Amino acid sequence: MERLISADNHVFEPVTLWQERLPVAMRERGPRLVVDGDWYVMAIEGMPNRKLTRVAPPEARDPEARDPEARDPEAGAEHTAEKQKRRAVLGRSGGSDPADRKRDMAMDGVVAEVIYPTFGLFIDLLADPELAMASARVYNDWLAETFLDGSAGSDVFVPSAVVPIRDVPSATAEMQRVAGLGFRSALIPTTPPDGVPYNRADYDPIWKIAADARMPLSLHTGTGALPSQEKGAGGAVINYAKVGLLSAETLCYFAASGVLERFPELRLVFVETGAGWFAYCCERMDEAFEEHEQWVKPKLHAPPSRYATTQCFVTLGADRAPLLTREITGIGPLLWASDYPHPEGTFPHSQATVAKIFEGLSDGDRRAIVHDNAASLYGLAHS
Repeated sequence: MERLISADNHVFEPVTLWQERLPVAMRERGPRLVVDGDWYVMAIEGMPNRKLTRVAPPEARDPEARDPEARDPEAGAEHTAEKQKRRAVLGRSGGSDPADRKRDMAMDGVVAEVIYPTFGLFIDLLADPELAMASARVYNDWLAETFLDGSAGSDVFVPSAVVPIRDVPSATAEMQRVAGLGFRSALIPTTPPDGVPYNRADYDPIWKIAADARMPLSLHTGTGALPSQEKGAGGAVINYAKVGLLSAETLCYFAASGVLERFPELRLVFVETGAGWFAYCCERMDEAFEEHEQWVKPKLHAPPSRYATTQCFVTLGADRAPLLTREITGIGPLLWASDYPHPEGTFPHSQATVAKIFEGLSDGDRRAIVHDNAASLYGLAHS
């Protein structure tokens, strides 16, 4: 069985996490479980409700509802209703339970994984910086308690902290805090706030902390902007394809503006956005850098692709485009990912998927993409 490291897996956070842990004044604005018609939904201020599961009849959704005597007599109906809410959780139990997660990983041949949120991906869309940061801290604390408590194994789980960036001083403080907690990855939005693109020096304090801590910054699909803006003909396909284009734009801002040159230890990981665009960006940026040299500022010491291919990484699941363009990008930036436990991922068939998409690659190239590149990037002691 191939030893795999997945650079993009997810948790399913407890659906009442923010309702239980946010400051009381914020609990009706942050992520929260509510009933909307026939659905349990995750409601977040300023965003469309995210459907979770249908509200079943009481006898179907909780055995205690069929037997009133089985209820806790002191807790009563309120206790039962709260239990019903907690059971409205998506996906496999491994989504939030480390022991079950390890069993699933073993079944799939995954020896380590980088972990991202599910509902927490939307935190960056909160317009209020204070609410966004409070919500992020709640998630980061729960993530540390669950996957950084020592018993989980530091070379098995690499949870990625969420760091909203609307307010740079608070983002800087949170980056320092999570680095101190032992996080080896942090998540920033793929799409930055309006009016403050990633080529602005405003963000330099954040980049410095990440670089000094050797903590890669991830930019996951759907962060910073709603991914489903097109509602007309072809909307589902258009929105899905545009996700990669957002990452391509962001890569250019970092590589061509001098951010990566100023912070040579900074590492960026573009997650779940496809990866075929990566080679295109490298060639296109270099063409402009060389053919339009008279207009190019700043004058970098190397072409933009040099910074992109040595400091940036892209994840791939079942897409072959980045493998076919590895002559342009090299093997180094490519990271395999299973996207567990999301249904569009490769679990529990990752071994067969890897064998199929890597057919024809040398053993060394395959091992680099599915294991060695991630082990090196995140400092994992896997051989």
